[in-house]
Amino acid sequence: MELELVWPEGRVVPVPLKEDYHLHTHLFGFLVTRYYYPRDIRPNMTPVTGASLRQIAYDLKAVLEALASNGIEYTEADYTDHIEKIVEAQLGNATPTTYNARITRIRDFYDYLQKQGIRVKARFPARTVQRRFRNEDDNFLSHTAHGHSTTYEKDDGHKRTTEKTDYKDQVISIDQYGELYRALKKIDPVYAVLAQVMMQTFLRVSDVCEIPLHRNNYNRYLLLWPEFERQGRDSMRYKLLTKRSKLIEIDIYGVTLQAIYEDYIQPYYQDRRELFDSNYMKRANATLEFGNIRDKSRRTCPEDIMWMTETGAPVKPYMIEEAFRKTGLNIHPHMMRHTGPTHTLWNYCQIHKIEPDERLATVFQQILQEQLGHADLETTRMYIRTIKRFKGRKTMPFIIPANKKEIDEHLAKTIRTDISDQMVRFFEYRAETVEAGK
Repeated sequence: MELELVWPEGRVVPVPLKEDYHLHTHLFGFLVTRYYYPRDIRPNMTPVTGASLRQIAYDLKAVLEALASNGIEYTEADYTDHIEKIVEAQLGNATPTTYNARITRIRDFYDYLQKQGIRVKARFPARTVQRRFRNEDDNFLSHTAHGHSTTYEKDDGHKRTTEKTDYKDQVISIDQYGELYRALKKIDPVYAVLAQVMMQTFLRVSDVCEIPLHRNNYNRYLLLWPEFERQGRDSMRYKLLTKRSKLIEIDIYGVTLQAIYEDYIQPYYQDRRELFDSNYMKRANATLEFGNIRDKSRRTCPEDIMWMTETGAPVKPYMIEEAFRKTGLNIHPHMMRHTGPTHTLWNYCQIHKIEPDERLATVFQQILQEQLGHADLETTRMYIRTIKRFKGRKTMPFIIPANKKEIDEHLAKTIRTDISDQMVRFFEYRAETVEAGK
């Protein structure tokens, strides 16, 4: 049995079809419930984004197809003899984190079936409640916390994972970024510019989709590059409601605004806006909403729309994820969020001739805390460890390329230690801001 996942236009939940084009009712029911009503499966189950739901659907598709090819009905499958062995065979040498994620998704599916009164034979390992204590000295907001421990469920079916101490697997080199930019540009220039914006602002993929052209609920008016340049500004403040409905304010620098304007707005925006108004918004299923859930409603692209594809459709997180996958470079959007801070700290150290050291975490924290929205000192230490891991390698980039021209220049020659005046101003401004606040 082969399953085909079909996404109706504008919908987040895929429709799973069997070979005879009949609906796989159990899988479809689970995906709908997992996205819209997760607590119907388990009281403590958290919502997922549209991109995560896609991965859940593909993981379950792989397991259900494997069971069927072995002549095993999924309701009759045993955990130890069938499910566990199939996951082991499919994932091979994958990390424990990847293995655990798939086992959890399969368990969720079977929990759903049981909640629906469907008899299944699979009995998954027990889940136990554990308590984890944290170091209150590393949390800048510890004075607002009511306790210094958290409870979590330990799944006995999971493999043991090592503690994550750095972001080395989430940081790309300047050469890789150049490849990514050019590959995304071939798909649609909007994705290449979005990658650069995420790299230089450290924004998550959902947050960058919400950037307006000029205004939204949190920003009365945002300047485009020509106005910004005429005013002689160094940076522009941008407010946003980020993960867990946290309101933060970040800097967007001139180099980023220039790239947005010259590489996207000037050559493409007007034509795409006309298609957005005349075609997309007249569709019956037109919506600015996208998959992430905030409170009880979904997040939305701004009415003063900025990012649109060549067809005039608003760019949503799952579309960016899909574009990154199509490049075949094994780079996902969230890597931009970790690559940007690593580059920034590296440049700060180079400009000020500082040796990266975890003992300087409190100094570096001031550089990253506001832009990233993190209050935990351990996060900054992880970036310092990442720099130390890459230090001395050719993969450690020296600057964030300002635009596609600089990318091509750096790809054409060996990376040197010279810094353009523009990038010096970019990083020195940030450094001066930090020093002035001491």
